[in-house]
Amino acid sequence: MKFAISIGIFSWTMSWLLHYIPQVKKAKIITWLIISMMSLELLIISFQAARGVTSHYNVATVFDLSLFNTMGVAIVMNTLAVFWAFMLFRKVHTLPSGYKLAIQLGMLIFVIASLEGFVMVGKMSHTVGAPDGQEGIFFLNWAKKYGDLRIAHFVGLHSLQVLPLFGWYFAKENTRRVWLFALMYFAFSLGSFWQAFL
Repeated sequence: MKFAISIGIFSWTMSWLLHYIPQVKKAKIITWLIISMMSLELLIISFQAARGVTSHYNVATVFDLSLFNTMGVAIVMNTLAVFWAFMLFRKVHTLPSGYKLAIQLGMLIFVIASLEGFVMVGKMSHTVGAPDGQEGIFFLNWAKKYGDLRIAHFVGLHSLQVLPLFGWYFAKENTRRVWLFALMYFAFSLGSFWQAFL
């Protein structure tokens, strides 16, 4: 359920942001790349859940490993699609300067936060100091008594929504304010990542 909600929010956000890109054909390629990769991700997660097994870090069988690896490829492709959109935003000249910068920095922090996923894959877990499955907070299930890398991952990924909304409502033409807010937000994301290991 958490992945379905997250992917739904992400897809809606990218639809909103890609609308600004003047290269319509390239924007459509990014759109279909995101749709196909995120659909594949949800399909595998749902399939593994229906089998009563985990989707992430599951290398119990060759089949499970192949599904986990496929998910990894899908995430990498999706992240590259967002980075491509970030690069294409250089050609956008119709938006207020602060708002445009906020979108670009939101995408960039999203890409960096996506790379944090490799740390979890390297550990084959998201909990620091204990096995996964510890008592967690309501719904999100982030570990209460141990470090949890999903917190920094969550904060970083949602820069894609937080920064553009900040830019639109509080700094449409104020790039300095956007830079300051983005740096504070990025520091908070990195601080959450560092704190998980304490």
